[in-house]
Amino acid sequence: MMKRTNESGRSMVEMLGVLAIIGVLSIGAIAGYSMAMNRYRANETLDIAAKYAVVLFSAKQKSLAFGTNDETPNLKTAGLNTKEGSDSTTPGGSLIAKDKVRFSSNGSGVQLEISFPSEGVCNAATSILGIGTTEEAVFTDCKHKSSCNVSGGTIQYCFKQS
Repeated sequence: MMKRTNESGRSMVEMLGVLAIIGVLSIGAIAGYSMAMNRYRANETLDIAAKYAVVLFSAKQKSLAFGTNDETPNLKTAGLNTKEGSDSTTPGGSLIAKDKVRFSSNGSGVQLEISFPSEGVCNAATSILGIGTTEEAVFTDCKHKSSCNVSGGTIQYCFKQS
């Protein structure tokens, strides 16, 4: 007569179940990490844009006060953090166009155009600013305007002096 023994071990179905659970958790973690990095890059870009707007606003006020027509400073000359080898690109890869700077007629605001390298970063910046993609940029009210697509996107960023 053969003796029956209890074997302790894992079956193939149990192992596949564990692998499936790990796979689902990994996908969630990667998506969360990607969203967090997009928000970080958007926050970093908007922070630099706000500082740049203050520098531009100050330079404009100085040129109005002294009657000079100084050149618009770029990010590097404004002392802001730029990507290596670029005067207007943030470390996250976003471009703040120096030639698209507009000042309000009464001198109370600055409008910048920011180009984002990816749709995720553009959408994160749109979310941070609390704007919709259909909102129009009316400079007198200094509203933001967003246009995000799969190849990146742009935001008209308004800084208004109060």
